[in-house]
Amino acid sequence: MSGAAYTNARMNRGITPKSSAPRYALKAPERQVAFRLEHIATEKTMLLLKPHGDPQSDHAYKISDEEGSPVFTATGRKYNDRSCRELRDSSGLPLFDIHTKPFSNPLGWVVTLPGSKISDATIAKAMPKLAWNSINLIFSFRNGAAEERKSEEDKQLTLTIKKHGEALAFFDIVDGDRRIAELRESIIHNEKLVLRKMKRGGDHRPALDIIVSPGVDISLVTVIAVIVSDWFFRSG
Repeated sequence: MSGAAYTNARMNRGITPKSSAPRYALKAPERQVAFRLEHIATEKTMLLLKPHGDPQSDHAYKISDEEGSPVFTATGRKYNDRSCRELRDSSGLPLFDIHTKPFSNPLGWVVTLPGSKISDATIAKAMPKLAWNSINLIFSFRNGAAEERKSEEDKQLTLTIKKHGEALAFFDIVDGDRRIAELRESIIHNEKLVLRKMKRGGDHRPALDIIVSPGVDISLVTVIAVIVSDWFFRSG
């Protein structure tokens, strides 16, 4: 099945385009952006996020590099008794927990260290921000690459994830006036998914291409990718 066939099928999903805003250029941030310094990309990095299994699965998402080697995995939300996703590295070591905020209106997410409660060790928060011409997600966190800064305010950072596209959805991760990373539905890796139910909120759980600029933590962008998949595509 061709990429054009996938695009045509996606156009029938009935998702209304919500963004007409211009896009910023993809470039490295002015200072490093990270949860963890060891995962900061030193060059432009391409990853692939693919959904697997179900909410009880220990590998609900698999994230691989361009060669297909595993980089991260994420569990289903019902895999453990704490109703959250665990993001793990390729060795299986837990890195972060991604919680959906209970009874939150609007819907929101909280990222904590492994095994932590939302109230104990929140390191990031995400919340949709809807406007008449845009669908955005606001992602606020403590920048682990700014620990040398004296002011606590300088250590806090907010990124905006901006939704673009009509037939195919893609999301710019924006820091100020720079697009430091991008998520987009993968034409190549979604060809088989065309055969599934093409309706938002149904069984369509697309693979996402992830593009990360140098100076940006790939684990941080992966967390955002998982949240975007849960949020926009209602992945279980």
